[in-house]
Amino acid sequence: MWLPWDRRVQAGLPLIDPAAGDDPETNIINFRPPRTIVQEAWRRRAYAVGFALALFLVSMTVLAWQSSPGRTPVKPGDTVVESIRAPRRVTFVSQTRTRISRDQASAQSPAIYDYDSNLLRQFRGRAADLLRNLSAVKADTLLPTEQRRRMVIRLEAGFNGDAVEAMLSMDDVDWRVTVGEALRVLDENVRERLRAEQIAERRASIIAQISAQLTEPQQVILTDILTLYLRPNVLVNDVETERVRKEARDRVVPVSVTIEPGEVIVRAGDVITPEDAEKLQALGLGTRAFDAFGLAGVSVYAAVIVTLFTVALGSLYGDILLRPRRLAMIGVVLVGSMVAARLVIPGQPWVAYAFPSAVAIMLVSNLLDAPLAVLVAVVQAALLAPITGYSFELVILFLAKGIVGAIAARRIDRLNAFFIAGLAVAVTNLAVAFAFRLLSSDLDSQALLNIASGAAVDGVLSAVLTMGSFSLVGSVFGVTTMLQLLELAHPSQPLLRRILTEAPGTYHHSILVGNLAERAAEQIGVDSLLVRVGAYYHDVGKLRRPYYFVENQFDGDNIHHRLSPEASATAIIDHVIHGLELAREYRLPVAVQAFIVEHHGTRLAGFFYREALKVAGADSVDERAFRYPGPRPQRKETALVMLADTVEASVRAASNRSANSLENLVERAVNERILEGELDDSTLTLRDLDTVKRSFVQQLRGVYHRRLDYTDGADAELAILGRRGGELPEREA
Repeated sequence: MWLPWDRRVQAGLPLIDPAAGDDPETNIINFRPPRTIVQEAWRRRAYAVGFALALFLVSMTVLAWQSSPGRTPVKPGDTVVESIRAPRRVTFVSQTRTRISRDQASAQSPAIYDYDSNLLRQFRGRAADLLRNLSAVKADTLLPTEQRRRMVIRLEAGFNGDAVEAMLSMDDVDWRVTVGEALRVLDENVRERLRAEQIAERRASIIAQISAQLTEPQQVILTDILTLYLRPNVLVNDVETERVRKEARDRVVPVSVTIEPGEVIVRAGDVITPEDAEKLQALGLGTRAFDAFGLAGVSVYAAVIVTLFTVALGSLYGDILLRPRRLAMIGVVLVGSMVAARLVIPGQPWVAYAFPSAVAIMLVSNLLDAPLAVLVAVVQAALLAPITGYSFELVILFLAKGIVGAIAARRIDRLNAFFIAGLAVAVTNLAVAFAFRLLSSDLDSQALLNIASGAAVDGVLSAVLTMGSFSLVGSVFGVTTMLQLLELAHPSQPLLRRILTEAPGTYHHSILVGNLAERAAEQIGVDSLLVRVGAYYHDVGKLRRPYYFVENQFDGDNIHHRLSPEASATAIIDHVIHGLELAREYRLPVAVQAFIVEHHGTRLAGFFYREALKVAGADSVDERAFRYPGPRPQRKETALVMLADTVEASVRAASNRSANSLENLVERAVNERILEGELDDSTLTLRDLDTVKRSFVQQLRGVYHRRLDYTDGADAELAILGRRGGELPEREA
């Protein structure tokens, strides 16, 4: 499989396919195989699915992470290490308070009783039977006392020992009095309604009334009989009572609890109560036990966000789905901000106002694209919502900071620009927080001071962290930063200095190409700085043999007069290969290397090819020996340098540089590249090309404008001060 040039460069493979066949129809294909729409679509889908799946899995790991160091315990009975205040206003249904209210309502509901009129009669009859049997045992004096004692206990196991002894030792008169008194008392209570809670009081009242008439042994026996057979006849209906109490519980409305911003939930050293734990859970500040429904909800939420993000990337930035390193960068900065938020925000609500979430967005804006960074800001705010307990205020805060950071960091060409961007983030932070304080009428001075301090910290951290990491992030993910480009564009750069001193003609040609391409890039809205730097280094390969190129032949000796067309073509074409070698040696970014290998595309070295045809004939000349290795320009930026390079060389070689001639030269050069198919992969549109042509003509008119022809000081003075009263002759410079 023949790889694109940037993959070949990274792998250290040759640029030209060594296995190319001899079929003339495959010449261009050997240099750069065409990518079919179907293949590219499948690659895009594969990268999109892989990116979405990876981002979803990592996001779920972070969102479901329950073991963050320094987290405040929320299990009832744990001790709080530091005081926790509510970061926002929240209203929730308190299960603890609702349960207490329902228990109180149930307890206050009266029990439902049923009256059983026959119950006491049944017990009175059982007592009469017992007393008759006891009288028989007592009357049988022939039996030993111990045997009679066992018979009494068999008749009623509920008698205590004192009652049994008193019964057996009591004379018949006292016994008959005791029996009669017991039956009388039971008869009197048969018609009464007695509840269980009334029995003890009724029994004590009866004993008190008859104690003066009975001896102590009689009282002992009577007390045991009343205890055993004086029972309640009004009983609780358990089924009806439970039904009534359930209705009372159901009538209780769930208790809602409102937590105000800044309210102290628990203080340092306090033991967490169930109600405290419930409040922390409602605020998203606690660690809950495994919650299958909660985990499922977070999973669906994250899946929706990640899916929408991936679809938006494919629709709005389709090319980025074919750049896995840039996709990886977006995923890493998103996940990095989520991990940092998970570590520092829970349990410390005020930290959210100092949390530098905008760093990730500023990196994307500066390294990739500002509109893309705005999209990432929306996704970041949504993914941080579960960590903040779905706080609307904090979601808006993160979103606003991200959008402002994306705009402020879209073009940073000086170090102080980082701090200006940080200041914009801090002001946005303060404005959003203050707006929500006004909406909630919470203008506590201490809270406002905390917010202002957090905003200041956020601004400083956003500036410092972005400035300190953007070069590293760009290097890791293969993204060329603006400061790198500015450094490469400086004349003191060693490689650029070499071009100036060793190939001055090439240097000035590159400067003109850079000026033409940069202005055109600004007109069509692409990276003009990258275009300018790419133009400066596109011909760096000429350093190996600068005298082979006409712009560096100052003594009039053209070495190609002594070489065969094939040798000349090889020497000219090799400046692409040599340029790539020098670029690697001087560690030029891959984005700049693209200009070196793409600025000639797969074009023919036409002049030497035609010379070879004159010498050897069409059948003896291999066209591939005269064709540049390519690939064709893959981006608008490299295509602009190709066009500017062609136009500048054509105009420099032309003898007529009038306005009409310049327009014709530009039109012909651009149309030739279109007909050759060299611009097919660059995504340049016809509208772009019209804009580029107008820009080229305007710039060339400025370079090759007509000048006044003066030969003495007076004419020079007139040329400086302007014409007065007459017309001076003009000639083309």
